Amino acid sequence: MRRERQHHVVLNGELVTADEARIHIDDRGFLYGDSVFTTLRCYKSTPFRLDRHVARINASLRSPVVGIECEVDEAALRKNIARLIELNGCPQAVVRFRVTRGRGVGPLPPTDATPATLLTVDPLRLDEARHKRGALYERGARLIISSVRRDPKGDLGKHKLGSYSSSLLARREAAAAGADEAIICDTDGHWLECASSNLFAVVGGALVTPDTSQNLLPGIARETVLDCAKQLGIRVRLEPLTAERAEHAEEWFITNSVEEVIPVACIGDREYAVRGAVTLRLAEAYRELVAEAARRA
Repeated sequence: MRRERQHHVVLNGELVTADEARIHIDDRGFLYGDSVFTTLRCYKSTPFRLDRHVARINASLRSPVVGIECEVDEAALRKNIARLIELNGCPQAVVRFRVTRGRGVGPLPPTDATPATLLTVDPLRLDEARHKRGALYERGARLIISSVRRDPKGDLGKHKLGSYSSSLLARREAAAAGADEAIICDTDGHWLECASSNLFAVVGGALVTPDTSQNLLPGIARETVLDCAKQLGIRVRLEPLTAERAEHAEEWFITNSVEEVIPVACIGDREYAVRGAVTLRLAEAYRELVAEAARRA
């Protein structure tokens, strides 16, 4: 009789099975969402742009918004990802890494809290992912405008915080409307990003996306697309996106580290070209960059 493979995680630097993993009931990540995290893809056992994810999470940890005294070591994280890929048998994987402030009850954290970390590596079900992504890529994503609003002068949106309720609300609104994603705006009416993806428009052949000085996440897939645009000689304009801009755009697409580049079919009632030339070129360039990174590893 074949034994079922046990799923392993790395909790606070220790390798344990998922069933053995225990987080204390006073952990502030559990109690208050007092944590930061990142999500990335592994292709053929190679984590894509892990260095960028580590740099971003460390910048968040040092920021006044988060202020958790912890420094993520890229080499150690890479080693643990490789261990979990082997043990869990998933060369094509989704990696999630989270840092919480540690234990402490009450609105003000204790000054001596010890941060907790959790690393999970889960198989990306390629048949399911290709079916979902293929269907979504062919028909294009349907977007709505969420009721969620952000402070245009705030910084919370620039970090991947464990307190993820606003993004979850936006995704529930999208699902209730029969859409795939929801655009989150600031109170000045600028379209910042989607609940779990960055947002791009193509206007007059140029790629337009908000600058990260706005209250939005500096996505690693976003950065990858901008690198691809530079290589392809596609003009890039870092400008606010608005409802008015939607009237003049020829194409839209969204990006995240798991689904890469997904074209947008409609925003509300307004429809767009799904197989637009710029979107297709960037999607292909992204895939080529992923393949090249896997070959070099």
